[in-house]
Amino acid sequence: MSHLKDYTIGIQHIKQLTSEISLGTKLVFAISGQITIKISEQKFYLQEGDILVLDRNTFYTIEGNEDNLLIDLTISDTFFAHYYEDYFQHSFKFFSKESDPGRERVVGSLRKSVSELLIASATKKRANKLEAQSALFQILLLLTRFLKKGIPSSARKEVNDKRISRIIREVEERFDEALSLREFAQKEFLSEAYLSRYFKKTTGLGFLQYLTEVRLKHAIQDLLYSAESITEIALKNGFSSQKHFSEVFKFHFELTPSEYRAEHHAETNLLLDNKTSELGASIEQIVPSPEILVNLSRLYHDVEPGKELNKAPFEKKKIDITEKAARCLSENMNILTIGELKEVLKANVQKQIITTRDEIGINYIGIRHLFRGSTFLPETETDELVPTSSPYANADLALTFLKQQNLQLFIRIEYQDIVGEEAAVFERLDHFLKHCMQVFGREFVSKWHFMFFEPKNTYADKDELKKIYLKIYHIIKSRFPAIQVGNFVPFSLSKNEVPERHTWFLDVADEIDFVAYNANQNEAVDFSKEDMKSFMISEDYCLSKTRKLKAFLKHHHINKPLMLVNWNTLTGNTRYTNGTFFRGALVLKTMLDLAPEVDALGFWINTELHEGDDSQLNISLDGIEMFHFFDGKRPAFYAVKFLRRLKGVVVAEGADFIMTKHTDGYQLILMNCANINPRYSVEERFTKEEQKEMHIRITGLQAGEYQVCKWQFDRDNGALYSKYWQLNSKYGLDKEILDYIVDASQPTLTVSDETITEDWSFYAYLDINAIHFYEFRSTI
Repeated sequence: MSHLKDYTIGIQHIKQLTSEISLGTKLVFAISGQITIKISEQKFYLQEGDILVLDRNTFYTIEGNEDNLLIDLTISDTFFAHYYEDYFQHSFKFFSKESDPGRERVVGSLRKSVSELLIASATKKRANKLEAQSALFQILLLLTRFLKKGIPSSARKEVNDKRISRIIREVEERFDEALSLREFAQKEFLSEAYLSRYFKKTTGLGFLQYLTEVRLKHAIQDLLYSAESITEIALKNGFSSQKHFSEVFKFHFELTPSEYRAEHHAETNLLLDNKTSELGASIEQIVPSPEILVNLSRLYHDVEPGKELNKAPFEKKKIDITEKAARCLSENMNILTIGELKEVLKANVQKQIITTRDEIGINYIGIRHLFRGSTFLPETETDELVPTSSPYANADLALTFLKQQNLQLFIRIEYQDIVGEEAAVFERLDHFLKHCMQVFGREFVSKWHFMFFEPKNTYADKDELKKIYLKIYHIIKSRFPAIQVGNFVPFSLSKNEVPERHTWFLDVADEIDFVAYNANQNEAVDFSKEDMKSFMISEDYCLSKTRKLKAFLKHHHINKPLMLVNWNTLTGNTRYTNGTFFRGALVLKTMLDLAPEVDALGFWINTELHEGDDSQLNISLDGIEMFHFFDGKRPAFYAVKFLRRLKGVVVAEGADFIMTKHTDGYQLILMNCANINPRYSVEERFTKEEQKEMHIRITGLQAGEYQVCKWQFDRDNGALYSKYWQLNSKYGLDKEILDYIVDASQPTLTVSDETITEDWSFYAYLDINAIHFYEFRSTI
């Protein structure tokens, strides 16, 4: 066993039942076999990979089968308290087998650090001393960050006082000397009376009482594991005489030292004599062999390299399942805008369209510039009785594909596409509708939607806009009464109004089937300034604008379906911040908030088409894109996919979670939404501040056996840019590398079998804007 002032560590084989006391914080790590540890009336059964943490001064018995091996690590109170001043106000008792789900990474990191400490301590090299200290401090970090629990005591307060820590440390080091309260009071320049009161208020014990307990702790060790006489033990551990030692001992344990030694020797069947080793014949020290070290590496191989468990704000959350207040999930129409209709003819666009239909439920394809674009071919003169060419050749191929995939059109008709040649455009619109009815049938075309669009800043007066809209409306309705025709309304959240030139729609509300609008919270923020006020305004921007628009329409007695055709969360004002700022939870939270409020949500297919459509030098990122230009799935794709995966009825929900119940079990989504300036997303210290550790307690569950599937989606688990950066090269990325990035950028899945009670809890460690999706699948 390695004996250092700060800690002791070694590999042990338990040969027979024995009693022990932890002279500090002790970690028992089972390497092989079975080990049983009993504390009072509680038993812990350790098998390979299990870790049990015992508090200081804990009495226990330990036994094991023939093949048992364990790592025994004891961290001294003095060392621990020196680096963690609240040490004596906390308990670190922990058993990995009985811990709530979600602590797997903590346990894995403990295994790894304890193993590294053992290896480094067993190797007598200077460099290994540094490795040993590093591993030891990592263990302290894990214990204090994730496993500490406050010790309940009405008299005890958690006081961060270095003076008390200094006194405790010196008492632990000099307990065998003649110590007095006066000596410490003088060192700290305090009166004896004040120090006495303050020491008891801080530790919960008087100074002499604390000193006595420290001496007793060491004396018991000598009683059990040495053949020294009672007098020798008394004087060795700071007691003035055997009589004083016996009186104090009997007061604490209701037995004399001799009676205590005899009783525990009988219990353990241990007869000590002068030849007995320090730990007795019941525990054998094992030299670490290559086989043992290989086995250790296997036990912690699941700890991913570079995955640091950072300190995060801790939050307890109770989720009560209340089926009486259950509500149904809202279903929205999802629109995927691709640009011009001719884009459908591209193989990669078809692939992305099918993917969004199958995986996230896209059911409408949004197109622009139907008549002013290049989808329709120019008409040619011919002397053929039956023309063999048609201006609709490309459109027909695209529409055939969409019909086969059971997808409908959402067509944006812009005022700028009509002005200057109204008669020709209206004629082409009527002719196109008639052609589509003949080729594709009334049922398919009747499900289309047309949206009249003119931006907020327009030179057209409202009478002109109303005239054009009504003409479009009547042409379409004359052919297909079932087609929905609506208007885009540039509503201002800050002004709570619609620009005067756009108010014409209030006069013809009966001839408007739906109201479309945009909501982009980036417009409310000046990213170049440290303006927290604007960030506060931007939070819940989409929901606030939606509700304000609804109130505006209600004031004018208009009740029409709302379609949010273009929207966004915070992205920053450049492509760089848009890529670095992971925002999966922001997107999902926005959609969850909007789902009951709107009838449709719009998305873009990818940045390449989005930016190309605008034909501007400045990059416009005012929509939610599904794909990167090389077919990589953006966070919004998975956010929509998680939303679509929800089923059943909502039985509990809050600002950062939603839980549903269905025939086969339950589903739970946890989110860690962080509304920060995206330009800070490249600074690790800012993103770490937004991490969160949660202890989730769920009450009202149907007890039973469940398979629990957990999808984790965050910067390191599914975000495309993380892999992109890792594999980026100044020489470029070839198709093989890009394909690998796309395939590897998916949320991670873990599966466990759990016995769930009506009151069940687990831990979750959420990165910035992370999404954790849980499925509790009943096995009955």
